[in-house]
Amino acid sequence: MGLVRVARQFFDRSGPSEPDALKRAKPLRNPDVLQDLADDGTVMLMAPLAQQGNGLAGFLARWMKAPDHKKFELEPVGAFVWNLCDGRHTFEGISKRLREEFKMNRIEADAALLAFLQMLSQRKLISLAPGKKS
Repeated sequence: MGLVRVARQFFDRSGPSEPDALKRAKPLRNPDVLQDLADDGTVMLMAPLAQQGNGLAGFLARWMKAPDHKKFELEPVGAFVWNLCDGRHTFEGISKRLREEFKMNRIEADAALLAFLQMLSQRKLISLAPGKKS
């Protein structure tokens, strides 16, 4: 289930169980993304790019020595969230940890977390697994 779809359900108050869908969702890192932790707490992510194929575009990409991966640098708060995107922690659990670690209120933590997870999802760095209903 895509993060944007779950987020829409979360903000759509038409059904009683819909807001719980996002709270139960479990972000999971893309296993193809490599990470490198720096001494200052930042994390450098290296995500593979799609292959260009064997046609003209592929030839030009190889000839121009186009990179085969894209880099993303996460500051310490982003790195903290990234490390919790393991498929075991729920959105609600990560939000709670953000509030405790960085002294945020619930609304700040939820809004920042939602925006960050949407960005990671759009860049195919994470996927979002639906959590089990209570």
